[in-house]
Amino acid sequence: MKKVWWKSLLILLPGEMKISNDKEIVELQLRRKIRSQVDVRCRCNFDLPVVTLVPPNLDDGTPFPTTYWLTCPLLVNRVSSLEEKGMVKVFDEMVQIKGKLRALWEKRQETYRKERVNLEKGSSNISPTGGVGGTIDHIKCLHAHLADHLATGKNPIGESVDSLIGGYDCSVPCIEKEGSKLTFNSKWKSKW
Repeated sequence: MKKVWWKSLLILLPGEMKISNDKEIVELQLRRKIRSQVDVRCRCNFDLPVVTLVPPNLDDGTPFPTTYWLTCPLLVNRVSSLEEKGMVKVFDEMVQIKGKLRALWEKRQETYRKERVNLEKGSSNISPTGGVGGTIDHIKCLHAHLADHLATGKNPIGESVDSLIGGYDCSVPCIEKEGSKLTFNSKWKSKW
């Protein structure tokens, strides 16, 4: 299995092996049931999912515009704190100004849409629209941008978010095995 390490995260290249209980782990991380298959694109140093690829349509056929989903509870909490401080608006204002960041963001929006279309080949379902997070001309969700960056290395907004949150530094895994059962680790803490 080919693995690439980057900033304490393990990035799985397309077509890599899946761990049989990834869906259960992601459901524990997100604390809800998942409505599609789980295809992990990035793992932490504990070998737990950090980012999953979500198909363009969920199991019930619902269009889903977000191709990469952030599952790591630490990173979700850190990005949520940025959003609570108004950083979505800050990034949105930055991409509205003509310049290098806007050009890079527009390019990623277009390549993201094309990548999602390639995932849809042969599907008769309704196609989701928009770029990262389903948007066309603004920033909506920093979690989606970070997930896209960690999975592909192509997202300039996600790269900036990554530099702001300081990366990954859990001292214990968020998920643990108790006998044959997986559980959310009560010793795990989100520190920042």
